[in-house]
Amino acid sequence: MSIDKLDALIERVALKHGIVLSQDDPVLMMHTLNEMLLEQNKEAHAELLRNYQAILEENFNRWCEYSTKKSNALINASMGNAQLTRDQFLESCIQLIDERIKSGMDQETYDLARISRQVAIINLMASTLLLISVVTIFLILL
Repeated sequence: MSIDKLDALIERVALKHGIVLSQDDPVLMMHTLNEMLLEQNKEAHAELLRNYQAILEENFNRWCEYSTKKSNALINASMGNAQLTRDQFLESCIQLIDERIKSGMDQETYDLARISRQVAIINLMASTLLLISVVTIFLILL
């Protein structure tokens, strides 16, 4: 302890308690020992705080890595589920469109076949009439 501090302490005790201490008083020795212990405790606490801060930083970094991995896994799973849902939706839409096209084509095919059949019947009747008229003309001319 510096002499200025020691003199200030002696003066303070004298003012407060009315007792004058000498430089070799055992009370001052206790005060000096207490100051030394406080300094050692301060250094020990600072070291403990540094260690605690290092542990906290390490745990924080681990937690960040873990949470990043977990969030990435959740995002990837969500994206996979979204893709699966999208693919299923697209497949059902394609099947529905195919069914509609087939049902529409079936109706169109049926209508075209009916019209073709009617045209074939009309052509058959026309050719029959032509045959009858040719035979009739041939019989008349004979």
